[in-house]
Amino acid sequence: MRGFGSQESGVASPRLLVRWIVASVLGLLLASVDAGAQAVRVVTDRPSYNAGSEVRVEVVPMPDQSVSGPHLAASIRYAGETQPVASHIPLRAAAAHTSKTSAVYAPLWRIPPSARAGRYEIDLDGASGTDAASFVIYRKLVQVERIELGKTFYTSGDPVECAVIVKNLTAKPLKGLRVEFSDRYWPWIAGPADQAKSSIVPLSTNLALASGQAREIRSAHAGVAAVVKQPTVHQYGVVVWDHDRKNVLDIAFSKLTLIHPMGVDSPRPYPGQYAYPNLGAVHFDAYRHFYPPSLDSAAIEFDRSHTMFPAGGSAEISLALRNPTSKPWHGVSIGARLLAADGSEVAKQALAEPADLAPGGSPLNKSLAFKLPAAAGVYRVEVTAADASGNLLAASALELAANPLPKSIMVFCAHEDDEGGHAGMIRAAVENHIPIHFVYFTSGDAGACDRYYEHSCGPDEALNFGAIRMDETRAVLGHLGVPRDDIDFLGLPDGGSGKIWYDHVPESNPYVSVLLAGDHAPYEGLYRPNLAYARDTVVEAVKELIRKFQPEVIITAHPPAEGHIDHIVNNYFVVKALQELLRQGAVSPEVKVLVDRVYDPKTMPATPYHYAQHDFYVSGEAAALAQEAGWFYQSQGATSAEGYLHDFDKLRRSEPYREVLDWKEHEGWNDKP
Repeated sequence: MRGFGSQESGVASPRLLVRWIVASVLGLLLASVDAGAQAVRVVTDRPSYNAGSEVRVEVVPMPDQSVSGPHLAASIRYAGETQPVASHIPLRAAAAHTSKTSAVYAPLWRIPPSARAGRYEIDLDGASGTDAASFVIYRKLVQVERIELGKTFYTSGDPVECAVIVKNLTAKPLKGLRVEFSDRYWPWIAGPADQAKSSIVPLSTNLALASGQAREIRSAHAGVAAVVKQPTVHQYGVVVWDHDRKNVLDIAFSKLTLIHPMGVDSPRPYPGQYAYPNLGAVHFDAYRHFYPPSLDSAAIEFDRSHTMFPAGGSAEISLALRNPTSKPWHGVSIGARLLAADGSEVAKQALAEPADLAPGGSPLNKSLAFKLPAAAGVYRVEVTAADASGNLLAASALELAANPLPKSIMVFCAHEDDEGGHAGMIRAAVENHIPIHFVYFTSGDAGACDRYYEHSCGPDEALNFGAIRMDETRAVLGHLGVPRDDIDFLGLPDGGSGKIWYDHVPESNPYVSVLLAGDHAPYEGLYRPNLAYARDTVVEAVKELIRKFQPEVIITAHPPAEGHIDHIVNNYFVVKALQELLRQGAVSPEVKVLVDRVYDPKTMPATPYHYAQHDFYVSGEAAALAQEAGWFYQSQGATSAEGYLHDFDKLRRSEPYREVLDWKEHEGWNDKP
């Protein structure tokens, strides 16, 4: 038998034999590492860590698999980059623990105090890029560890007593901290912040903390229970600012309290996570007959999946006629009329030759098409069935909406749930196969986070809550027919857009989030991993998305929108990106920018822009889908929204928009707050 040597002798030469042995051993070793990498699961003991702390992991064999060797190695990499920040870290695969045994976490990596904030990936060496696990590093300076109130039940006018513990989480002393007690508010939402101003009481204006030190601050009169007309659920908050009251270092909220007027104990309120705000709001009968009788027939069933059409186009409708009675129908004829909103007839047609329908038999399936008027609006198709003698057997109607429709749409939202005002436009795009893409600037990590967990949120809770809100958005848009691939998230911090726009322009000077305590987007599945919280990087990401999608219409928030700073800056990011792309010749000057309506013109700050008002009309079916879609926002009081269920006739039939006519002009007007 000839081997790895000369063909004449059949004996392996020493050099070739050594090469074969080395290659074989290396192959076995690599196979062992690769098999181990594929056969284990790496789990971190926490989802996120403060810089300077230690990452601990458990390495567990996958079910029904064995690990080739007891030792593995791992590398740690900043998400979005290829070079590891730490490599060849030994791991040992532990026996899989059962529900009766505790997890055993071993040290993996001591995080350097100077480590960048953001998401990191743990790669098993030899696994060719496979992610074994990931975690987030944040950098939090101060934490409000506890808020205790004097009592749970207050009468209007009672003094509010509190005890607050504030801790320095860093290795350095901190000086000049300002600690404030007030009614619950978020500093970046204008309305609640303005309302809370009168309740703010400084607990300390120059607090100094040594490294790792925790201090308790007490006040016998930190506030006064508000004057209310009926029993009300209430919360108080503590905000820690820097010395100049420019940057928020931490926010925490008290447990729920109850305030009631003197001598008034009912109705007893329910907190926001309950379906109904009080027992008088229990809604038990309206949805039994959601459609009015004129739109709901046991005999005529419409395909309701397509009710939004282009104005001036053709509306194709499918229906099924069945006989729900106990007697046969003979010589049945079907007629249809298209009616305008005022009830005037636009067109009519007969659908079929007379036919017989047996009781409970197979339905008669028919289609019809109407040429819609060029005028946008809500229309109505009425269908009747009559017997040979002209007696009316059944009647029903289907509501349609017609609008001028663009060729492509891009929607920019500040938070998950901000797309709610565009449901009609979304359904029109989905039903007519118009490309539509969504971009969410923040991940909503603050909004109701403490109520979800029933305690104040730190980086771990905020990170998970942001992921929850992104999942809710995917479900909401999925109910409206939008696939997951048409949704992108940038992962900015809830409430941080103003600081990013005004104070943190270059990538080298990113903003540090209050709750996430990091300066790079830490979530999984973002459009760009570890996006820096800086104006320039956000605008570049928006430019890249617009250049990639090339929308004919862009929908964004009003400049400036009322209330939430994230809504205001949403518009600034988008318009600045468009202006820069226009200078580069990367977008058409004909791109239309649509913004929300003005809710309160008296308080709306002036802008340099000129606007044109548009109304987008919505069919009842699209409005009903929008109402249902909102119920997926569980974290934002969706179950409470069911307590205010709208019947079909009361659903909104239009979406107002303002077109920004001169978005190409006025650069720099919003560079300063």
